Amino acid sequence: MLDANITQVKFADWLLLTRSCSLVSDGTTQELTPLNYKILCYFVLNPNRIVSRDEFISSVWENHYVDDNAINKAISDLRRILKSSDSAQILIKTHYKKGYSFVGDVEFVRETKLEDEDKRFNQVLEENAQQDHHIEPILTSYEQEKSSSAQIKLFKIFSIKFFLSILAILVFGSVASYWFIKEPSPIKFESKKLSISDDSIYFFLSPSPSNEKLAVTKENVKTGIDEIFLIDLDTHKNTKIISEQHDSYPIGWASNSNSIYYQIINNALKICEIWRADFKVSNEISLKEKVLDCDSQYILSMVTDEQHNRMIYTKFGYRNVPSLSALVARDLETGEEFQVTSPNIDSYGERFVSLSPNKEKIAFVRMQTGNSQIHIANPDGSMQRKIHESNARINRVEWSNNSQVLLWYEAKSQQLFSYDTNLSSLKKTAVSSNNYSNIVVSSDMFIATTKSSDADIYIYSSDTKTFEQVTDTRINEFSPISSEKGFYFFTDNEGLMLNSYWNGELSVLPSALNMDSLVGGDFNKSDRRMALYQRNKVVLYKPEDNEVVDSFEIENRIVHLAWLNKTKLLLILEGNQSEQHIWTLDLENEKLQKIIHNDARRVFKSSANKIIYQDFYNNLHLFDPTEGTSQLLLSLKGHPYINWRYMDNNIYYTTGNDLVKYSIETQKETVFFDGNSVDDSFVFEFSVIKNQDFEKFILQIHRLRSNEVVLLERLK
Repeated sequence: MLDANITQVKFADWLLLTRSCSLVSDGTTQELTPLNYKILCYFVLNPNRIVSRDEFISSVWENHYVDDNAINKAISDLRRILKSSDSAQILIKTHYKKGYSFVGDVEFVRETKLEDEDKRFNQVLEENAQQDHHIEPILTSYEQEKSSSAQIKLFKIFSIKFFLSILAILVFGSVASYWFIKEPSPIKFESKKLSISDDSIYFFLSPSPSNEKLAVTKENVKTGIDEIFLIDLDTHKNTKIISEQHDSYPIGWASNSNSIYYQIINNALKICEIWRADFKVSNEISLKEKVLDCDSQYILSMVTDEQHNRMIYTKFGYRNVPSLSALVARDLETGEEFQVTSPNIDSYGERFVSLSPNKEKIAFVRMQTGNSQIHIANPDGSMQRKIHESNARINRVEWSNNSQVLLWYEAKSQQLFSYDTNLSSLKKTAVSSNNYSNIVVSSDMFIATTKSSDADIYIYSSDTKTFEQVTDTRINEFSPISSEKGFYFFTDNEGLMLNSYWNGELSVLPSALNMDSLVGGDFNKSDRRMALYQRNKVVLYKPEDNEVVDSFEIENRIVHLAWLNKTKLLLILEGNQSEQHIWTLDLENEKLQKIIHNDARRVFKSSANKIIYQDFYNNLHLFDPTEGTSQLLLSLKGHPYINWRYMDNNIYYTTGNDLVKYSIETQKETVFFDGNSVDDSFVFEFSVIKNQDFEKFILQIHRLRSNEVVLLERLK
C-alpha cells in the first residue's frame, strides 16, 4: 500500500486521490472499489515492470485462494475505468504467460504539497465550470424537429407506496423525442383521459420502443397491490397484463416491443425479482420467465441490448450501502455480471439508465443530496462524462431516435430540456401547467399522469396518540421548524412562502426571503433566528420581524446545517474529493473551521457542547471536540433512509413509516407509531416540541391521491 503521507498520485491524464480512493480526470470523479484501489496502488508502486499472477496473489490478495477468472475480471474492471476515451493511453499491458505491467510515468504528491494541489484542482474545476454548456431558448417548433430527427427516498421504498409518492412529487418526467418551439413561451396542452378508473393511482409510464403501447402501474383499490396495465395508444384500450401476489412495476422493454421486463417487490417478505413477459399479437401474455433475483428494496431501472444478449440495470447495495446503486451489465445467457459505473459513496448512485437507439451510448442520472447529475458513457462504462447538473430532481433521460439528443423534464421548474451531445448545447422551454407529475413524449404524442400525491403537515401528540391534520392541499408543505410557541413550515407555490401555526391558528406570513429554493434549516430559540440554507448559501432570518439578518455564500455545497451556539453554525460541506466533513461557521468573522474529518450526512449539537452526527452507513456518533474523540451511539444500518433529531439526551428518528425515541442514557427505544398508523403515507421530515410530560411531533407526511393517465394535445 501507499505511504500514509502520499495524498495524490499523478499518471497519464489521471489524478489518484488516496484520501477518498477515487480517480479524477477532466472534472469527472470515479470512486474505486477496495480491490481496484489495491491493484492500482500496487501497479503505481511497481511501474514499468512485469508483475506476475503469483505476485498479485501474494501481495494484493495476500495469498488467499483466487482463481484466474477473478484476476482477469479485476484487471479488466480496472482497465475499463482507466479508459477515459478512445484515444486514451493504454496503461495496463498483458504479457502472455508472464503477467501484467503498468506503463507510464508516476508522480507522488506528499502532504506538504497538498495545499498547492488543492488550488490547482480547484482551478481546473473553475475552468471546467466556465466552459459549461451554453443555455439558449429553443427556437424551432416541435413539428419542425419531427422532420429533422427520428427521435425518483431519499428515495427508498420502505413501503412501495412511499417510493411512488416521493417519486411522483420530487422526481418527475420522461422525454423520448426531440422537439423545438418558435417562441420561448410555455407550451399549452389540453388533455384527454386514457385511464379507465376514477379512484386508482397510476405510476411509471413506460412507452414501448415502437410507440404503440404504454405500460403503466396501477394500484388495485381492493387488494392494495400494484399491477401492470397495457394501454393501446391507438385504441386507448386498457388491458391488465401483470397481476401478481406482490407489487409489480415495468422497468424496461425489448427493442422489438414484443417483451416487457418487470420487477416484483414485497419488502416485508424480502422479495425482489425481475421477470420477462412475452406478448402475443393480441397483446396477451404468452410467456413469463424469471430473469434474476435482485435483492433490493428499491424499484430498479434497466435497458436491454439484444445484439449482445445483455441487460444494464441499477444494482443497489453498492459498497454495502443499501441506498447506493451502481450500473451493472449482465449477460442474459450466462448470468455473468460486470460493474459499469463506480458512484461516489456520498451520492445515492446511479438511477434511470437509458440506452441510445444505436446502442453506442448510455445515459443515467446520478442522484445526490440536493441535486441531480446527468452522465453519459459507453455501455462498458468508459468515456464517462457529466453533461448537466441541477438542484431539481430528474426522473430519467431519454435519447432521440438519432442517438444525438438527450431529453428530460424537470417538474420543479416545469421545463422540458434537450441536450445536443455533439454540440454540447442545452435548450429548454416551459410547460404552462403544473398539474402533471410525469410527462412522456412518445413519437408525436405527449402522455402524462396527473399528480398522484402531495405533502401535508400533521401534529402527533404522544399523550393522546392521535394525529391532527393541519393542512390539506395539493401544494407541498415542507421543512417544519418548531419553536416554543408552535412551529413554522414552508410552501413552494410559484414562490417560497412561510407559514406559522400558533395556538391552533394557521397563518401565511409575509416573507422577505429571496431564495429560489430551500433545502432545510434550524431555529435558534435563544435569539429566535432561523438559519436556512440552499445549495451553497446560508440565510439568517427573523420570521417574527420578517427580516433577513445576514447571508453567507459558501464555496462548497451545503449538505446539512444546525446551530452550535449564538455565533456559530455547524455545517456539513461537500469537498472536492467526494468527502462530506463537518465544519463550524463563525458568523462574526465569517471563518470556516473543519472540526470532524469523518464523512457525514446530518449533524446536531448535543449536550455539553458535544456533537452527534450521522455517517454514510446510518450510524450515529457522539463527538467530543475538546478531546477529539468519537463513540458510536446508535446503528441504523438496516434502514436505507432515516431522519432524526436530538433533544434532551434523546435521539428521535423515523425510517419513513414509524417514529421512535432512543434514550442515550438507558439505550431503550420507545415506538410512538409505526407504518400501520397512517395508510399510504410516508414521514419525510419532522420536528419536536417537548412539553413537561409529553412530546408533540410536527410531521411532513406524503400521501397518495387518485390520479389519471392523460393524452396531451399541444394547443397552437
